[in-house]
Amino acid sequence: MHAKSYYTSLIDTLHQGDVQRRTVLSGPNLGAEALFVEDRLIASLPEVEQDWQDEQLLREHLSCAVELVVFGGGHVALELYRLASVMGYHLTIVDEREEYCNSDRFPQAKCLCQMFETVFKEDHPWIRPYFVIITRGHSFDQVCLEHCLRLPHSYIGMIGSRAKVSKTFAAMQEKGFTKAELSEVCAPIGLDINAVTAMEIALSILAQIVQYSRAGVQTVQLDSQLLQRQTLSESYIVARVVEKHGSSPCEVGFQLAMFEDGTFSGTVGGGEMEARVLSETDAMLKNDAIENHMTTFILDKEKAGALGMICGGQATVLFQRR
Repeated sequence: MHAKSYYTSLIDTLHQGDVQRRTVLSGPNLGAEALFVEDRLIASLPEVEQDWQDEQLLREHLSCAVELVVFGGGHVALELYRLASVMGYHLTIVDEREEYCNSDRFPQAKCLCQMFETVFKEDHPWIRPYFVIITRGHSFDQVCLEHCLRLPHSYIGMIGSRAKVSKTFAAMQEKGFTKAELSEVCAPIGLDINAVTAMEIALSILAQIVQYSRAGVQTVQLDSQLLQRQTLSESYIVARVVEKHGSSPCEVGFQLAMFEDGTFSGTVGGGEMEARVLSETDAMLKNDAIENHMTTFILDKEKAGALGMICGGQATVLFQRR
């Protein structure tokens, strides 16, 4: 299977739920990987003779990184944007009012200055996003909620008092939505921290989103924008953290990809270690003779200090040619 098709299959499957990735870390097939859903093989790259049931394979549960789609560009949305941007989340802001939905107000977000109903008539690259409904009116909230419930999602939160939420839910039940469907909605939105100000409300919303994103089994959260680029690119190198010990600034599953034009997307934790990974990735991209391999970066306390880092430990990175 070609890399483009492999990552297209991955995106399509992630729309429905989490995926398990199994990766070969030794032997002649080092770097080969396959995707599974409930032990059913979905795709592999490259297609090789391999026992995918081997207990020695690296097994990871894959989901997508948190992507917020915020309906309403008011004061709470602005504070939520500021907090979420610091955390590295991707955001889309939706509001038909240009003064509340523009790149000056939200410079790092995608802004859709359209009527709410119009937005839902178009296709978007969202992969089970986190929907935040904080429009300026409850009638708009209900319109957004009706559409969001019909789309794949990881979270839906809607602002409003308990009385107004109850009234909205009653109206939606009259339209055919079930109590089970409505029970998925976090409304009133956010964790109960007695929030009053816009910043406090935004903090409560973001805390609830983190709670949802970290629930259940530990997952590798893939960057949806990197995945989209992988479906379009012909040749590139992927560097993935496959093992970690100590306090190195990364987690298993962190990854970056360097493309033919020398640009890269993603991260393996930043700092000097990432600089060294990028150097090795660049060398592999320029030299076709370098095969898939693993490199361990040791960052004990003394060496970490010499590199200008505050953490030690070690991380093993798998370099894969695509």
